[in-house]
Amino acid sequence: MGKLDGKNVVITGAAGGMGQAACRMFCDEGARVLGADLNGEAGKELEATLKSEGLDFRFAEVDVTSAASVNELATTAKAEFGAVDVLYNNAGIIMGKPILETTEEEWAFVERINSKSIFLATKAFVPLMAGRKGSIINVSSIGGVVAFENMGAYGAAKAAAAHFSRVAAVEFAPDIRVNAICPGVVDTPMPRNFTKDMANRDAIFESWNHEHLTGRLGRPEEVVSLALWLASDDAGFMTGAVLNIDGGYSTR
Repeated sequence: MGKLDGKNVVITGAAGGMGQAACRMFCDEGARVLGADLNGEAGKELEATLKSEGLDFRFAEVDVTSAASVNELATTAKAEFGAVDVLYNNAGIIMGKPILETTEEEWAFVERINSKSIFLATKAFVPLMAGRKGSIINVSSIGGVVAFENMGAYGAAKAAAAHFSRVAAVEFAPDIRVNAICPGVVDTPMPRNFTKDMANRDAIFESWNHEHLTGRLGRPEEVVSLALWLASDDAGFMTGAVLNIDGGYSTR
């Protein structure tokens, strides 16, 4: 028996490094998973791979910043599953820029993906969780807890995601649990793409290793393991929490 046997799960940002790990691990635990991402090509490749392994996975190309697109995803989920037990709001983007150099358009873009998308998905999927004792897991960031230089837009959006999770936990209690997770730097394509044009890239990664008490970056599977627990019935007494999973970074 898997921890998520019989549960219907929706995961956004499914084609990214963390998302692909989540889709696989949630399927491995017995869930029926609908993954969503704007990257249709990568999503279809993931779907083919997981289905070839006998896992119950399907993919939908979705723009998580568009209410119409997210509502269409909810319609697909209803058609596929009938109801939804778990919503894992994993989609996100990183941007680093001094506050005074950040444009309105850049600020809005980061906010739409890292914060507004969670609001839109919550509105779309909570009705499908009625009577299911559902669980919503929102991905914030240690960048929403600790103040990093040149990360004003990113930090503000991730802090908003964390606090929105607390408010949603209050509003949807006792039927739906809502929690947020705040990863440290995780070794996925996102931070590598973020630093790819930086001359001191190797030094940045080395400093990140040392700034975590574990002496290394996180692995996607480690973060997903926490999300998986929050999705399961084992976490039935956990709601309204904002959990750091950051290798001890925030204790410095």
